[in-house]
Amino acid sequence: MLKNITYVFLLLGLLSCLEPYDVDISNYKDLLVVDALITDEVKNHHVYLSRSVPNLDEESQLETGALVTITDENDFEEVLTEVEPGVYETDQQQFIARVGGTYVLNIRTRGGVNYQSSPCTIQAKTQIEDVHYKAGKQWSDDETEEWNGIHIMVDGNSHQGGYVRWMYDEDWKFKVPYPHRVEFNYIINDWDFLLPDNVVCWKKDFSNEIVIHSFSNQSNSQIKGKKICFVPSEVTDKLTVRYSILVKQLSISKEEFEFWNKLKMTTKDVGDAFGLQPFSISGNIRNLEDHKEPVLGYFQTGGVETKRMYINRKEISDKDIPIMAYNHNCSLEEFLTDESGYSSTVEMYEELVLAGSFAAFDVIYDDMGFSVIGLKLSRPVCADCTLTATSQRPDFWED
Repeated sequence: MLKNITYVFLLLGLLSCLEPYDVDISNYKDLLVVDALITDEVKNHHVYLSRSVPNLDEESQLETGALVTITDENDFEEVLTEVEPGVYETDQQQFIARVGGTYVLNIRTRGGVNYQSSPCTIQAKTQIEDVHYKAGKQWSDDETEEWNGIHIMVDGNSHQGGYVRWMYDEDWKFKVPYPHRVEFNYIINDWDFLLPDNVVCWKKDFSNEIVIHSFSNQSNSQIKGKKICFVPSEVTDKLTVRYSILVKQLSISKEEFEFWNKLKMTTKDVGDAFGLQPFSISGNIRNLEDHKEPVLGYFQTGGVETKRMYINRKEISDKDIPIMAYNHNCSLEEFLTDESGYSSTVEMYEELVLAGSFAAFDVIYDDMGFSVIGLKLSRPVCADCTLTATSQRPDFWED
């Protein structure tokens, strides 16, 4: 995620034609990238620091060893801890951002360069009344396929003349279709049938879309049926068992809205010769010694209202919305000793399963049902959910 942000912000700078401030980006090969969001939620907030890369094939360089602080209007200073390379964290026991509070982000790199954001005030939170969904269709990113799925939507209210941004966290439960169920027992020289494990796991994803709205020219601040995201039901396993989405509704400033709006317009039209020319996006963070140096990113703040929704597979199937099959595009392959060139099923098991190429789902008996003459095997990712996800149930999860 941070790598994508780094690339997008650098792309915006390299393709810029409108200049809110006078910069020569050609002199900067590794720009500082800041991804920071501070809200009134009681939690550890994070600031992600890295250096820009020219394309997604390159690994972004993480900005380590920096001194990162947040100060408020009363000069209280919170020193963030680097919990992993390039990731700096507040302590929720010491730092609780409040609605109406004004905060400044300060960064001193290991090389001694000082950066500072403009003061940002946390706006009063707004209300989410309901999170719901409806069947729909949407084109794939490359516009080659039209997918069936569901639109996640929000009802609620904003402040008169306010600005709102939506983010979301997705979590979903899924099962692997062909778990490891048999293994050869060398002690008894026979096959054991196992109680399979690592069958059920959870995956997680975060919003990467820019979903915003301005009520500045509207007399009605009601939010009705605002589309937050689309879940393609046929090409993802998100809806195969149980799905959860936590929608976050942020009240943001006019300046932050304008930043996201320009970024949204730019990323939408980059590459389209007939579209709008991209903006040179000016964030709210500056090099204190060199005001001409671009800094990619924005110190974001906002009052947050959240609401979680769960969706079961049956709810989707009852509405005749197509869902990815339970097998997740997995299949069983049958290997018979008289066809595969192996002298025995044990040799086959050692060569194909113990070596890690396959997982053993079942054995194949002869017509009499006495002798094992083959194996039913699946790819490891179709047998062990921990290869692509975690078996640890999220703390908030409800079944």
